[in-house]
Amino acid sequence: MEILKIIEEMFGEVPAWAGKMNESEPKALEHLLKFQQEVMAEGHISKKEKELILVGVNAARRYENSMLYHAKGAIDAGATLREFVEILTPCILSRGIPAWFEGLKAIQYAEKYSKKSSAESTEKDVDFEFQNVDESLAYFKEEAGGVKAEWVKVMEEEAADVLLHYGNLRASILKDGIMPRKLKEFVLVAINVAERYEKGIELHVNSARKLGATDEEIAEVTLLGFLASGLPEWFEGSEFIQGS
Repeated sequence: MEILKIIEEMFGEVPAWAGKMNESEPKALEHLLKFQQEVMAEGHISKKEKELILVGVNAARRYENSMLYHAKGAIDAGATLREFVEILTPCILSRGIPAWFEGLKAIQYAEKYSKKSSAESTEKDVDFEFQNVDESLAYFKEEAGGVKAEWVKVMEEEAADVLLHYGNLRASILKDGIMPRKLKEFVLVAINVAERYEKGIELHVNSARKLGATDEEIAEVTLLGFLASGLPEWFEGSEFIQGS
């Protein structure tokens, strides 16, 4: 099938960037398309999950066009509104409230595109809440493999109330719900890969591994970051693939 026809089916039109690349470097466009198709194919992570992860990555990076493109892909693959919400809330932990504001556009798009009601939620209730700073400290220490991170120490000393409330926010967002925690960790891996933030990649890769993530899954998540933001992201993320 002609390359522009395939792109039109993917995007609903031929984007300007694709038309220009086809005019100047048609082989590059062909290879790019093949690469995207390969990365987005069903694998150790489902196509729906890959689309949702890229919705989160592009919300965190505030890249609306790509976010909405992958929102459409996620809906076409069977994603629900509640899954959109649960894949976007981790972005708050990584890149703050502006990422959530951007993600709201994807939720609104999904609601309009799918014509579904947000009443479909069956999210599990939060069955805990830290009552004091000591409980929050214990949570962060367990998350870090028994070590109290330096940032936690400083926040404990200088802003204990913030630590308590942040602990509750983090635990609430990352709990298993409609989307399992492992997938939420994957979107945080992909965001940090796309931003080339090594400490963030390491933190969330380690958390994902505790939940059973494999090298194959981490490789696929890293390639999603590559797809979102280019070759340097593969260099960063591939450092955390252990191999044999």
